[in-house]
Amino acid sequence: MKETVFEAIVAFFLGHKYYVNIINTRGTGICETTNRIHHSKEEAEEHKRQIDSTESFLFIETVSFRSRKLY
Repeated sequence: MKETVFEAIVAFFLGHKYYVNIINTRGTGICETTNRIHHSKEEAEEHKRQIDSTESFLFIETVSFRSRKLY
């Protein structure tokens, strides 16, 4: 993954941007994050489609966050 100088400066000060999906276990009040951290919105959307195809989980939302750690 190549990044521009500007992106490297932003990542240094603000961190890298990641996405995680929040799900609900059907039939319960339990909401939690999935065990996958995505590098792009498209990866998170693909994972959302996989979640929607199951009957065990209900997709709630995709949340973005920034971290200086590399995942």
